[in-house]
Amino acid sequence: MPDWVNLAEPLGTIIGFVLTLMVFSYIFGDNALFRLATHIFIGVAAGYAAVLVIYNIILPVVANPSDELVRLGPPLILGVWLLFKLSPRLSRLGNPVTAFLVGVGSAAAISGALLGTIFPLVDQSTRALAGDTIAYLIDGGLILVGTVATLAYFHYGAHPTPSGGTKRETAIEWVSAVGQVFIAITLGAIFAGVYLAVLSVFIERMSSIWYIFRGFDWKYFISLF
Repeated sequence: MPDWVNLAEPLGTIIGFVLTLMVFSYIFGDNALFRLATHIFIGVAAGYAAVLVIYNIILPVVANPSDELVRLGPPLILGVWLLFKLSPRLSRLGNPVTAFLVGVGSAAAISGALLGTIFPLVDQSTRALAGDTIAYLIDGGLILVGTVATLAYFHYGAHPTPSGGTKRETAIEWVSAVGQVFIAITLGAIFAGVYLAVLSVFIERMSSIWYIFRGFDWKYFISLF
């Protein structure tokens, strides 16, 4: 009989190696191996989430109902209430919870955009423009021009034309053209960053596969059986 304690680590290594190859098989197109690896990942993630819910929410409520229900009662009630959306006939009963979720999500997104993006951008722009060197002024000027031009690109205010269509003001068109250049540069930089990140992950996975294949002690693994 194998020693399962000592067998756990080499088995985990082999399983990770096989799953990595199954995911890499997608380079040949969508296939059964890639779909199987995807289903395994989704199943494991769902099982892990279920275990977290059971141990962090359900069991504490069962063990200390008087204390935990005060803290976890409202989320549980809203979660059960949301189950009405599963029924076509009773889905309208779940609309208040859906509206609450959408409202809270929108408020969090707006506040995050303001506090995490717009306000820091304005702060950094003003600090750059307040510098006492030409480099600070150029940096701040580029940030200011890029911000204004990008916002102008998304400005849809237009006036009717004699032909029956609509047209934006000439100044807005020129500024939005500059904003389009900044948007293109930003998207290119983001794409390059994503590509480099994916390439780094790919290199790391290939290196792991190589080291696993080269350094794995197959004789020890066979001797365990």
